[in-house]
Amino acid sequence: MKRVFRPFWSYDLPKSEAWLADMASQGWVLAEWSLLLRRFTFRQAQPVQRSYQIGYGPSSQPSMSSYLAAEGWSKRLQQGKWTVYENERQLAQIKAYPSRKEVLRRNRKISYIFMGILVYLLLIAMIPLIALGFSLTQDTPMQTQQSPLWAVTWVAAVLAVILLILAIYSIIKLRAASKGFQLNQDVIKKTHEQQKPAGLKMTRLKLGWMYAPDRLEEWLEEKERLGWNLYKVGPGGTLFHFSQGSPRQMKYHADYQVIGDEEYVELHRQAGWNKVYSSPFSLQKWTIWSREQPDHAQQPEIYSDPYHRLKHARKIAVSYTLLFLPMILLYSLNVTAFIDGMLQDGITASRAWNTSLMFLCILIFGSFAVRTWLYYRRLKKL
Repeated sequence: MKRVFRPFWSYDLPKSEAWLADMASQGWVLAEWSLLLRRFTFRQAQPVQRSYQIGYGPSSQPSMSSYLAAEGWSKRLQQGKWTVYENERQLAQIKAYPSRKEVLRRNRKISYIFMGILVYLLLIAMIPLIALGFSLTQDTPMQTQQSPLWAVTWVAAVLAVILLILAIYSIIKLRAASKGFQLNQDVIKKTHEQQKPAGLKMTRLKLGWMYAPDRLEEWLEEKERLGWNLYKVGPGGTLFHFSQGSPRQMKYHADYQVIGDEEYVELHRQAGWNKVYSSPFSLQKWTIWSREQPDHAQQPEIYSDPYHRLKHARKIAVSYTLLFLPMILLYSLNVTAFIDGMLQDGITASRAWNTSLMFLCILIFGSFAVRTWLYYRRLKKL
C-alpha cells in the first residue's frame, strides 16, 4: 500500500486526474481516499492504462447516465459529493465526460469566500497602518507600549499572514482552473469545427425554419439517409453544409429556449446529444441537436413525453405570436391610414408603394406566426 498526501488536489483537477492515470500506469491503482486528511491510498497491481475524471455533485444524485456508461465510464470511488470515475479507454477515444458544471459552481463559491477573507484581512491591516502614518505626520513624539499578551499578538499575526497567502493562492488557482475548463471546451469545439470532411460537398439555404422546426428535422434526417452528412451550420443558422458519405440513421431536434444556459447544454450532452448549432443570442435561443440512432436502438427523443413536446411547441407559437403581433397591428394601422389618405386625396405613387409595402409586411409576419401554430397543430394531431 502507498499513501500520498495532496492538500490542494481539488484546485487543479486535470493535473490530479493525469497523476492518477500515471500512478495506474506504474502499477499503483487507487484503492481509497480521505477527503478530511487529503490523502490518497493506492494498492500495487499490474500496470494498466486508464483515464480518470473527478466529478463533483450532490450525493443524492441519480446513478450515472447510460450514455456515459456506454462510453466506458464507471465509478471507482465516491465520498461525500466527490466521485472518481475511471475509463479503460484512452482520452482520444472518449467522446463524453462527466459534467464539470458543479465543479465550476463550487470553485466560484470558494473563490468568493476567499475573496471576502482577503478583503477583510486587508481592511484589518489598513487600520493600524493608517494610524501609524497619521502619527508620523504629526510633530508629537510616538510612544510604544509592550503588549501584555505579545505571544497571542504574534501568533494572530502569523495566522493572518498564512490565511492571507492561502486566500491569494486559492483565488489564483481556482480562477485558473475554471478558465482552464473553459479553454479546454473551446479547444475541443474548435477541433471539431476544423475537421472538414473530404469529398463532394453541398450547401443548402433554409430560411425561416424556426417557424416549422419539425420540417427542418425531417429534412435533415432525410439528407442523412441519402448519404449527405451534415457537418456544419453557418453562423446565421440558415446555411447547412453537407458532405457526401455513407447513409446514417440520425435523429435531429431543433430546440427553443427563451433563456439558454450552460446547465441546459450540459444536460443534453450527458444524454448523448451533440450540439450542431446554437444561436448567439441568450434570449430567443435556438439549438439544433443531433444523435446517431443505431438500427436496434429505440428512437431517441429530447422530449420523451408527448405532453412536454406539445408544451414546447405551444411555447414556440405563443412566443412568436407575441413577438410579431405588435408589428402586425402597427402595420395594419399604417395601411388603414394610407388607404384613408388615398380615398380622400387620391392615389399617388408613393402612397401606393407604401401601402403595398406595409401590406406585404403584414403577410410576412402573419405567415410566421401562422406557421408556428400549424406546427403546434401537427404535433397535437400526432
